[in-house]
Amino acid sequence: MEKKKNDVRLNKSLRDVYIKDARRFLESQTNNPKYQAFLESRENCRTRIDEAFKTATAVVERRFNPTDVADLRRLQNKYTTVDSVGKDSCFYMAVVDDKGKDVIEDDEDGDKRSKSKHFDFNLKGNLNGSEYNRQKDFAHAWYREEMKANGLNPDCNIEHTGNQNNPHLSQHQNANSDWLKGSSGSSSNYVQKWNEDFALDIIGTGGCRSRAIPCTESEYATFEMMLLAKQQVVNAHKDWIGSIVRATNVIADSIKAMKYKSEVDALAKEFKWEPNVAINKTFGTALTINPASVKSMANEILGYTMKPTREEKIKLAKIALNNHLQKQVA
Repeated sequence: MEKKKNDVRLNKSLRDVYIKDARRFLESQTNNPKYQAFLESRENCRTRIDEAFKTATAVVERRFNPTDVADLRRLQNKYTTVDSVGKDSCFYMAVVDDKGKDVIEDDEDGDKRSKSKHFDFNLKGNLNGSEYNRQKDFAHAWYREEMKANGLNPDCNIEHTGNQNNPHLSQHQNANSDWLKGSSGSSSNYVQKWNEDFALDIIGTGGCRSRAIPCTESEYATFEMMLLAKQQVVNAHKDWIGSIVRATNVIADSIKAMKYKSEVDALAKEFKWEPNVAINKTFGTALTINPASVKSMANEILGYTMKPTREEKIKLAKIALNNHLQKQVA
C-alpha cells in the first residue's frame, strides 16, 4: 500500500474502536440471509403460538366447562377455604384415542409411556416439553431490538458460548432478566404479560393444577409445532449472531495486524462500511493487507452467496476451455 502523508498510526484503543464499529456495521446489514431467516422465524412463531393457544383454549374448555369454572370461582370467592380453580399458562397435554384411553409410545430409552408433554406459553417456558427446562434464550431473541435499544445485550449467551463462567455474562443475564420483568428502566413486565395473555381457567390444585388434559393427535401436533417454532427462533438467532461474531473476529484479526488508518480505510471501502470513529493522531506509513480477501472470508461466514463478476466468469470459461482442449489432445 502506498504511503500517505499524515497517515494515522493505530494504537490498541483505536483498533478496538474500529473492531466494535465493524460489529455494528455487520449487524446493520439487513440483506444478510441469516438475519432474514431470523426475522422469518419470529413471524412464523407468532403464527404457531396463536394457533397453539387457540387450540389449547378449545382443549381446556372441553375438559373444564366454563360454566363449572364460573360456579367454582363464585364459591371460591365466597368461601376462603375453597381453592379449586385458577388461571394457568402451562399445560400437560396427553393424547387419547377415540375411546378416551391414553395413547402409548416408546420414549427415547425404549420404555413405554403415555404420549404427553408439558406445553408452556410463558416467555421463559421450556422448548422441549419438559416442565423443569426453563430458559431465557427465546426471550432474548424475541425482544432483541427492544433490549438493544435500552443498552442491554440480548446476544450475551451466544457471545459467551463455551465460556459460561465469565462474570460479564452473569452481569448481562441479570440485567436482561430484570428488564424483562419490568425493572431497570423497562416500561413493561414482559414476563407477566405473557403469563396473563396466555392464561386459561383450570380446575384443580398443585403444580400445573395437577392434571393431564386429554387431547387428540392433531391438537397435540399443533402444540409440538409451537415448540419447534420457538426452537427455530432461538436457533436462527444463534446462527445469525454467531456468524456476526465469527466475521467480526476475521475483521478484528486483520485490523490488529494493521499499523495505519489508511489500511482500515481500504478494508472499509471493500465492505462499503463507513466507520463511525473519531481520529485524533496523524503520522506514519502502512503495511499491506488484502481487504478483498478479508471481505471474502467474512461473506462466507455470514452466508452471502457471492456471484462471480463478468471478468471472473470469462476467466473461468477460459480455464474450462483449456482443460477441454488438453483432454482432446491427450
